[in-house]
Amino acid sequence: MEIIIKNVTDFNLKYTLESGQSFRWNWVDDAYFGVVQRQILKIQQKNDTLIIHSSYEQDKTSFLTHLHHYLDLHRDLANILNAVNVDAYIARAIDMFWGMRLLNQELWETIASFILSQNNNIARIRNIIRTISQRFGQKLEYEGYVDYTFPDPKTLADAGRDKIFDCGTGYRASYLWNAANNVANGELSLDALKLMEYGCAKQELMKLKGVGEKVADCICLFSLGHQQALPIDVWIKRIFERVYLRKRAKPQEIQDFAKNYFGEFVGYAQQYLFHYAQQQPDWDNGDHLTLSFKHK
Repeated sequence: MEIIIKNVTDFNLKYTLESGQSFRWNWVDDAYFGVVQRQILKIQQKNDTLIIHSSYEQDKTSFLTHLHHYLDLHRDLANILNAVNVDAYIARAIDMFWGMRLLNQELWETIASFILSQNNNIARIRNIIRTISQRFGQKLEYEGYVDYTFPDPKTLADAGRDKIFDCGTGYRASYLWNAANNVANGELSLDALKLMEYGCAKQELMKLKGVGEKVADCICLFSLGHQQALPIDVWIKRIFERVYLRKRAKPQEIQDFAKNYFGEFVGYAQQYLFHYAQQQPDWDNGDHLTLSFKHK
């Protein structure tokens, strides 16, 4: 099935899919292939037009609505970026990666993915997720591209900790298995999470074994749409300590400063700062450090 979305403004597919939010997209020839909602999607961007192919037929209207939500196309990105564009440093990041949006991903897979992301690099996270999907999910194929659905909570709960460990998850196997059990037995309701305000959702997620503030904030930001969430990983901590605070700081100090400084869309601000630092080896040199004092 093919869907064409025309006149898309303020959107860059490459920056959105390659900025560390999701671990399931692959560039093949001239398109991105990935698994979303138990189907393979093939997405291409040609100027202001998105061309999306799905591996199975479905109602186009509901599918189009889901795509707009998943890619965050319904938000006024220009307004959001204008709100967080408060100094010359982030202005440079925004100019370089204009059009990068925050994905709204499937909740269970996001919970599992960011549990697996702890003390891990992106390449290894991607490999682990693919291994788990290949062993416990269902095989999908489209235009010669083969991938697998991410297993549901009951499947992983029934598989057991040891089999999850065999997928290369290390100590995270216990955390993932525990989360799968909690969702499968109803102790953690995904539907209820989707209706909660940010603070409540974050606290509920942190009840899961092995889920701290950073992982909970990633889930809130990349699945639940809470743009006030600020995941503080090693990179974000380093950025705020080097560029803004100019001193070592505890996570709560960074949270307080960042939310006051960037406002309600701090989640978007952090994603642009994170991706900029990832792509620019000299992100904290002398020239860059002077920019944070130059306000717009």
